[in-house]
Amino acid sequence: MNKRIAALLLAIACSGSAPGGGSEARRSPDPAAAPGAHGLWQKAVDIHRRNRDWYPEKISVLSEVLNRRSEPTSVTQIFFSLRLGADGRLRTELTRALKNGEDTTEKMRSKVTIRSPGEGLDPDSENTYSVSIADSPFNPERQKAVSFSASGEKQLLFGHVCHRFEFTYQTTIVNKGEREKLTWSGMAWLEEGSGLPVKLEFSLSPLPSRIRSLWAIYLYDTARPDKWVLNKVTISGHGGFLFITKRFRTTTTFSQYRRAPQK
Repeated sequence: MNKRIAALLLAIACSGSAPGGGSEARRSPDPAAAPGAHGLWQKAVDIHRRNRDWYPEKISVLSEVLNRRSEPTSVTQIFFSLRLGADGRLRTELTRALKNGEDTTEKMRSKVTIRSPGEGLDPDSENTYSVSIADSPFNPERQKAVSFSASGEKQLLFGHVCHRFEFTYQTTIVNKGEREKLTWSGMAWLEEGSGLPVKLEFSLSPLPSRIRSLWAIYLYDTARPDKWVLNKVTISGHGGFLFITKRFRTTTTFSQYRRAPQK
């Protein structure tokens, strides 16, 4: 169970496989939805296009196994450092790891294979189930794989008045060495007027083996209009084997962003 959670977590933090094919059918926004829904979504796509060359120099991962009272019974912390090489590729280094307060850095380095966000996943890997942070329903090149509709609901999030959109996104993953279709289903919260994505929350189908429920939340840094970046990913859920069930929560934080030089 813990191994499965860690594999999924590290893939989210460190992988950057190019999105695969998906459904080519795109549904039009619900006619009953709020006016301008299609335009608001397109603004979010344009924001993604203008900001996709930012990269974090620091990534920290907090992984917790929880009891029935949502109290942590096991805590793992992993810290990564990223730098951009002269060849334009990101290099990732595991700088520190802690397990329940004990330093496990060297042990973790010997077990973890880290891929930079610009590299694809190893298709021969037998233990890979990954969702790349480079993948996004706002990716301009992936819009044929996205279906969305505005719900009409508004909510104040982090000082932004946001419209709620329901969406599905068809993409692919590598699971035990084989590429499989994967569907994101959830909600996107876009700022009224600007279309700025503030929050994304969704589940996956199919789920990883032995995972019975999973919910992912992406929070974006919206402090600067010219720097829209992913700030935090939280994944929670539960899974297990036979009659043993465990709850888990992982939080991945991205910081110290830099912009890659223009080619």
